[in-house]
Amino acid sequence: MPILTFRLQSTHNFGNETDKLALLAFKKHLVDVPNGILSSWNDSLHFCEWEGVTCNQILNEERVTVLRLEGQSFGGSLPPNLVGNLTFLGELLLSNNNLQGSIPSDIGLLRRLLHLNFSWNSLQGEIPIELTNCSNLITMDLAKNNLTGQIPFQVGHMSKLLLLRLKGNSLTGFIPFTLGSLSSLQRFSVAYNHLEGGIPHDLGRLKSLTHLYLTANNLSGTTTRKTGYSNILLVGVIKICN
Repeated sequence: MPILTFRLQSTHNFGNETDKLALLAFKKHLVDVPNGILSSWNDSLHFCEWEGVTCNQILNEERVTVLRLEGQSFGGSLPPNLVGNLTFLGELLLSNNNLQGSIPSDIGLLRRLLHLNFSWNSLQGEIPIELTNCSNLITMDLAKNNLTGQIPFQVGHMSKLLLLRLKGNSLTGFIPFTLGSLSSLQRFSVAYNHLEGGIPHDLGRLKSLTHLYLTANNLSGTTTRKTGYSNILLVGVIKICN
């Protein structure tokens, strides 16, 4: 009499190997604390069960859609090929760590990205223009780093942005007038940088804008109802030059 055998399959049997390799490459560039969150990132668990990783089934495969590693005291840097292979990533949240180095340009390949938070790290260099290719971004928070250079005018093409926080860096140049095209923008913060020039009048036409933070720059101009800022609930414009 033939013996019937049964093979149990994991619910994560169809996990994408490309996503796993991308996560492991990311791990190599991080310096974790002892017994930290990355200790779970090993072959004893399917990568969709690793701490900080969320997957969803897409086309019969488990794909990484959220990478949440906030407040873990990581050191290290973001690898040059940061997450280019995590093509279904919707949230990349790495705030409150000790990351250094620059923001990789290949982040612009994440066309499905909705939420990006690199705030409260020690990232350096310029904001890569390629980042503006993430046209579905709703929130972008790069506050409290050591970023330099100018705000790319292409940010004005990211039409779905609700929140843009760039405060507490060393950004120079002007506030791009193209930001006046962000009709959905609700919160905009560039306080505590080295920006100069006038406050674009186009910002005053943003009917959704309710919170505007421009404190501690070398800006000129006013943000009054007469100049179009009738919807602003909270304006941080202390130390504006006249």
